Amino acid sequence: MDIELQTAAVALCVALPLTFALRLPTKTGRRGEQMPRIGGLSILGGFVASILIMALFSDHARRLVGDDRREFLVLVACGAVVCAVGARDDFKDLDWRYKMSTHFLAALGIYLAGFRIGETTLPGGGTLALGGMDPVVSVFWVMLITNSINLIDGRDGVAAGVAALVSSTMSYIAWDLGHDLIAMLFAALAGASLGFVPLNLPQAKRFLGDSGAYFLGFMIAGLSIAGFVDTTGRVPLYIPLVALGLPVLDTGVAFVRRYLDGRHPFKHDADHFHDRMERAGYSPLKLTLVSYAITLLFCAGALLAHTWYKSAGSAIVGLAVLAFAVALIVLFGYGTSFWNSARVSGWRGTAARQDL
Repeated sequence: MDIELQTAAVALCVALPLTFALRLPTKTGRRGEQMPRIGGLSILGGFVASILIMALFSDHARRLVGDDRREFLVLVACGAVVCAVGARDDFKDLDWRYKMSTHFLAALGIYLAGFRIGETTLPGGGTLALGGMDPVVSVFWVMLITNSINLIDGRDGVAAGVAALVSSTMSYIAWDLGHDLIAMLFAALAGASLGFVPLNLPQAKRFLGDSGAYFLGFMIAGLSIAGFVDTTGRVPLYIPLVALGLPVLDTGVAFVRRYLDGRHPFKHDADHFHDRMERAGYSPLKLTLVSYAITLLFCAGALLAHTWYKSAGSAIVGLAVLAFAVALIVLFGYGTSFWNSARVSGWRGTAARQDL
């Protein structure tokens, strides 16, 4: 993994000074001061610069990028568009429909460039051919992960650190599967994220903003489709899904609780995992570290699922991850929230009247 480690180091060395230099006042801080928010620019810069530098000084890296130059350029271009829309939202709030439309078009763009699922391997070794549903599932996957990273970006250091851990895990798995270019790109994303984290930890001096969160989510989503193809050409999508357990779970819980409360699923609220940890008395640093610890457990599950790929072991890991996810839902009190929600209370009342 020499080239991956070198790429990550270069990305970190580029992103860190860029993050420090980023001084655009776009957000009012807790004490009324103006805080730089569009962190996506430093992460995008670190990511792209590290690939270009490696291609310039390494024959192996230059060959990897050259062989898939078209796909790489399309991915970066679509990721830059998503980042730019996020940056615009950082300055002036955009309607969610505009942002989702942009995410859809960017996801469709990389799908047409070849970033697609097609047929996926299931835990235990079975397969599922998507057929005509492939564009729907592939585009939905990209949009889901793009927005899930943004939804966990509610407290200092969480989203960037989680993205770094997930990208590092995926880089190793892609490398182990023989996808050297994807492993290198994931390493670049991990290094760029790590270059941003030091100034984003509590109390943050730089904020990720929608520009950074959307860019990280989009790149992780696209690379996970391309980077987890096994020797048969199928995509074992459950492996990156497990690694992304925290943001995906938080997003799923958010949509379910909003629906059960009769609210619009895309309207912002303050009841995510990080919100509940804060209300439970977690300090800003403890909240961030707990988020990292949960992500590390999910990433360990992804590594085990990869190690026991196509065996009963991967199914066992899947069940363990599912149990862990349910435990988190219960631990953070969402089970009670679901039970006491407006819709469930109404259903229970209807059932009670029918029993009479």
